[in-house]
Amino acid sequence: MELGFLACYSEYVHRNMKEITLFDDNTILECDMIILQLEEVFNEYEISGYFNGMPEFTRYDSSKIILDMEKRRNELLEFLNSGKPVVILNGNDDYRYRYTGRKEYSGTGRNTSVTNIVADIHSSEILPIKLKTLKLTGKETTLKNKKIEEFYKKYSNNFKYSTVYENIDNDKTLLNIKNTEKVVGFFEKIKNGIMLFLPSLDFDKLTQENGRKLEKQYFDDIYTLAKKLSNNEEIILPEYSKQYLLPNEKDIINSIETEKEKLNLLQKSIEVKEEKLRKTQEEKIIFTGSGTSLEKTVVAELKQMGFNILKYDESSKDEDIIISYNDKVAIVEVKGVDGSATEKHTSQTVKWKSMYHIEHDILPKGFLIVNAFKDKELENRKNTFPNQMLKYAKQQEICLLTTLQVFNIRCYLKCNPDKKDEILEELYNTVGTYDKFIEWNLNIKKI
Repeated sequence: MELGFLACYSEYVHRNMKEITLFDDNTILECDMIILQLEEVFNEYEISGYFNGMPEFTRYDSSKIILDMEKRRNELLEFLNSGKPVVILNGNDDYRYRYTGRKEYSGTGRNTSVTNIVADIHSSEILPIKLKTLKLTGKETTLKNKKIEEFYKKYSNNFKYSTVYENIDNDKTLLNIKNTEKVVGFFEKIKNGIMLFLPSLDFDKLTQENGRKLEKQYFDDIYTLAKKLSNNEEIILPEYSKQYLLPNEKDIINSIETEKEKLNLLQKSIEVKEEKLRKTQEEKIIFTGSGTSLEKTVVAELKQMGFNILKYDESSKDEDIIISYNDKVAIVEVKGVDGSATEKHTSQTVKWKSMYHIEHDILPKGFLIVNAFKDKELENRKNTFPNQMLKYAKQQEICLLTTLQVFNIRCYLKCNPDKKDEILEELYNTVGTYDKFIEWNLNIKKI
């Protein structure tokens, strides 16, 4: 049996144990049972600050968390529909604030103020049911369902609950806090599967060896318990019975196989499209990135525009990029920065030009390509190349471009390949800022 730990961290490491985060690509569908802790769901995501005293996700993770939650929620539903159990050991609902991308404006002119709109997101939204919980911790429990009596006797002395579940039907309740009606364990049947909400274990008084054995046995017994509560006890027929077919049995078997083939084809189609989507979304590095990832993306864009890449090694300490077109050589400097471009960036471009001139006795063109204000929304990026650096850049005959301009040019040339000579020659002849393809929304839409 393979146990899948989704946003859950066991006390000990066991065989056949698969740790899965909310955002990674590992599927839960190949596991036999999933164990989840709601309080751990958001821990792998970055926060940018606090709103009303609660953590707020970065803008990048604000978008990603929505997609990841939907992906895992759909997987959990499919997992349950296949008749497999999902176990919640800690059901305390955690929440964060996320950036929605919406803004509200008030005032006019210089007095205009902008408010970014945030919304809360709860870890319990990953589940196919709604929970109302209260965070209380303790160890003393009372059995409420005789179906789990043997299980209860085995583990009650080691239970450690941290969540009280409210508004639970009596026929679904498994455990209460001792001498109360406060529910600390219950089950919920979902489609063909079952969700079990149980306490975790207390290992404080156990040796490491005894603790490891107890936890491993606990997970095995939970799986058996889930089958018992589901009333899905499988009837095992003798092997020879497969030689005989009842009326319509063969038709049903053939129909199932046909549907499985369709499902496999559909799954492969989805995987291909998901990979295509991933590669497409990675191109957003062109306006979000810096360092090597931005350089690689820009080099790929330049190559698609029609430049020859004479020198670029992402693993080399030499940071210069050398390209050519129609035997005209150019040195490229790529920068991703929090603010505007500076004279220092121009100086670096001049340095690479001079080194190439000395080595080859050819004075190359210089391109400075900058992803300025990389953490700002695109519509708020202004004055990438301020006046104080323009004079120096013009003196050195540097062509100044934003990374978005490079992206826009590549998109334009893809549709208009006959314009390649004209555009690339313009770049070589430009001194200072290149004034075409400036608008960020030429090829990008905002939701």
